[in-house]
Amino acid sequence: MPDIFINKKQEDDGVDKPKEVDTPPVPDDIPKTEAERHAFPGHTHNRLSAFCLYPDGVDFETRDEKEKIILLLRQHPIVNFKWILTTLALLTGPTIISLLGVFSTLPTGFPLVITLAWYLVTSAYAIEGFLDWYFNVYFITTQRVVDVDFYNLINKRVSDAEIEKIQDVSYATGGVLRTLLNYGDVFIQTAAEVSEFKFEAVPSPEKVVKILDDLRMKT
Repeated sequence: MPDIFINKKQEDDGVDKPKEVDTPPVPDDIPKTEAERHAFPGHTHNRLSAFCLYPDGVDFETRDEKEKIILLLRQHPIVNFKWILTTLALLTGPTIISLLGVFSTLPTGFPLVITLAWYLVTSAYAIEGFLDWYFNVYFITTQRVVDVDFYNLINKRVSDAEIEKIQDVSYATGGVLRTLLNYGDVFIQTAAEVSEFKFEAVPSPEKVVKILDDLRMKT
């Protein structure tokens, strides 16, 4: 009596083949070649770019092999002015202290040690400010959105949500500076574990929303 529960294809091959996992379709307008990617508006080779379409040489730890990065975002460079101005002010500290005559009251050698320590702390503050901006990034890929929160060299947090789980996308701008420089916050409501993503102070928020809406329509 024939066994009706045996898969004919498996019986012929002699082995069980793994079930293929469906992956979201890749939008048609994604550049297929390096030349197309370089010619795409918004693409740049500048590693300090805050808005880069189809970036080169950029990756993150959890990216799948078939997953392509569409957009890399950072906060607008204007947000760096705060720590830059603070650093410049701190650099003048030893000079001001010397002009006030404070160093003259200290034993020999102490002014040099204090000055070196002051510049060391100032340098650490400046480096931390730059790294905080540079490594806090947002990715939009063909499959999901990824939010990388960098706290320091040994601590970071990575959150993501699949494109198909995005329920709503909106953005907000306000104030003279944000309007003139065209940057704002993008809000992404999802059905994933992280219910809301907030891309803070990113350039061209309306373009970010359009890219996400296009991906949602094609998935």
